Amino acid sequence: MKTLIEAPFLLSGDEMKLARQGYVLIDHDTIAEVGTGARPQAEKVLQYKHSIIMPGLINSHIHLGDSAFKDAGSGKTLDELFKPPSGLKHKLLKAATRSLLLEAARHSLADMLRSGTTTFADFREGSIEGAKILLETLKGLDIRGIIFGRTDYNFSVEQLNGNKGTIPKSDLTILHELLEMIHGIAPSSPNDATDETLKQIAEIARQHQRMKATHAVENPHSEKISRKRSGLTEVERAVRYLDVDMLVHLTYASQEDMNLVAARDIAVAVCPRANACLSLKLPPIGEMLDRGITVCIGTDNVMLNQPDMFREMEFTFKAYRIEKIAARHLSPVEVLRMATINGAKGLRIDHKTGSITEGKSADLVLIDLDKNLRDTKDLLTSLVHRTAAEDINSVIMRGKIAYDNHMGNSRKKT
Repeated sequence: MKTLIEAPFLLSGDEMKLARQGYVLIDHDTIAEVGTGARPQAEKVLQYKHSIIMPGLINSHIHLGDSAFKDAGSGKTLDELFKPPSGLKHKLLKAATRSLLLEAARHSLADMLRSGTTTFADFREGSIEGAKILLETLKGLDIRGIIFGRTDYNFSVEQLNGNKGTIPKSDLTILHELLEMIHGIAPSSPNDATDETLKQIAEIARQHQRMKATHAVENPHSEKISRKRSGLTEVERAVRYLDVDMLVHLTYASQEDMNLVAARDIAVAVCPRANACLSLKLPPIGEMLDRGITVCIGTDNVMLNQPDMFREMEFTFKAYRIEKIAARHLSPVEVLRMATINGAKGLRIDHKTGSITEGKSADLVLIDLDKNLRDTKDLLTSLVHRTAAEDINSVIMRGKIAYDNHMGNSRKKT
């Protein structure tokens, strides 16, 4: 069946071009036609008289596993909260019941849908069981989940300082099984593994044709630690040994790190609100964009932040206008692209989603212009720094309404 979506405004194509009196023709689950002017024929017509049609948002980095521990450990440092295996998060995960983790993650998924997210990339602890929990949580919800996992094996401080040791055979078997279930592998950081281990992980990922990602340079001390152990920065080790496809954070990236990432065409997922929560500096987004790096954006740990991409966009747009914080301002379109097409490119699904383009999945968000965005004189700017979840009329996922504000809930697949 063909469905026609009509609205006064439309953000079309990878460049997020603003068009007036736009329409999107959906054929089953795919965008069949995008345009303005004369409308094509369709069996069903949905008119949104005071709205803008925009692509579904892509949360490129989130940890859903800690959804049950919101604001636990407020004021603690990055390592105190998240460093495996003894960080507060890991202790809480170990003590939590499976039912609690399932319920909390499901609430977070519903929150994401309500705030316009149609695709997310979850970086998952808990090895096979952690992956199973998320896969079970996703059942019945029309939202696209990209899952990155890792085993629970941890090296001793002595092994890490000596940069010696490999993953035991039993854990390698687990890793093979895990990668049959999910989309990619993501060790916590190069500093939590030896060089030989990073090579092992990369080889197994290649065998399964899975993506490789890792956190890097989130901590101001990480480069010093990495150089002491390996003679290389975290970024250099991630590139040389892990052959990484996506890096997360790069908060304290050097010029040399950014040049290397740009030369290798590696995507970077940034999480400015998480950095602010942890009293860290903001990542050099402008400098990365100017080098041609694909920069995408995520909300990071639910423990720290509500998984709301409009909040993330608003914070990012404004924070990079504070004097001496950033090398330059970020434009509204740059921020919108980080939350849509750049996320799709970084996750290697831009052929499927990320923009309102013919042939892609019909993943759309309809924003009401008669509430917080009423009387705007600059729609793109208002879209980035004024939109709230209450402004969302509908979220369409794969051509079907996954969430409708008037219904007040997320809809199950039919």
